[in-house]
Amino acid sequence: MTKTSVTRRPDERRQWLPVAALFTVLGPVAVWCGRATSYLPGFPPGLVWLYALPVAMVAFTWIPPRTDAQRGRRLAVGSAGCLLAFFYPHLVLVTILTLWGFSGG
Repeated sequence: MTKTSVTRRPDERRQWLPVAALFTVLGPVAVWCGRATSYLPGFPPGLVWLYALPVAMVAFTWIPPRTDAQRGRRLAVGSAGCLLAFFYPHLVLVTILTLWGFSGG
């Protein structure tokens, strides 16, 4: 019978704090880099609340995983949150230009 990661003692599990701290640092860096590389002239202040989703995804990584599958999901969600935070200003710009183009300029 093999040991699953659920039955391991807590001190046998890999430490998760550095991973969560890394995503916590990378989240704001991704926001800053995304806004710095976007051609959006000024970020509309009313759309800042949409950063709540990437922030929530990064915050989800602070829940300690109990299994290897949960560890993989936490890594995927944290990575997706950072990528979404980076590409969000670009997505807003493309959406604005698309709406402008469909409205007849």
